[in-house]
Amino acid sequence: MAEEENTLGVPERPEQSAADEQLAIQVEEAMYDVVDPEIGINVVDLGLVYDIWIEDGSTAVIHMTLTSPACPLTDLLTSQTESLVMDLDGIEDYRINWVWSPPWGPQFITEDGRDQMRALGFSV
Repeated sequence: MAEEENTLGVPERPEQSAADEQLAIQVEEAMYDVVDPEIGINVVDLGLVYDIWIEDGSTAVIHMTLTSPACPLTDLLTSQTESLVMDLDGIEDYRINWVWSPPWGPQFITEDGRDQMRALGFSV
């Protein structure tokens, strides 16, 4: 079933306690420091992070995509994520669920991300 979820999109969010919600917010904040090196913008503002939740009280589950399924930077983004997320108090493990549906497009970029891209000379 996990293979199927990776290709069909983000599964339904499980019930989250208040502590889980707060920890997921901390994970999301940490993900602002994970930068796509090809574009120079963080993965949250690029719209690559689709959802984050906590399982079993201490495992961060990050549902994200890439700008392209053939992106050569998967290992680098995974390494950055591991370094930042595993440093958070309360996180004992993490998992990235690579999601390909819906496919990423510029419509997912946040307004802050668009401002950053314009500052770098991109037309968005």
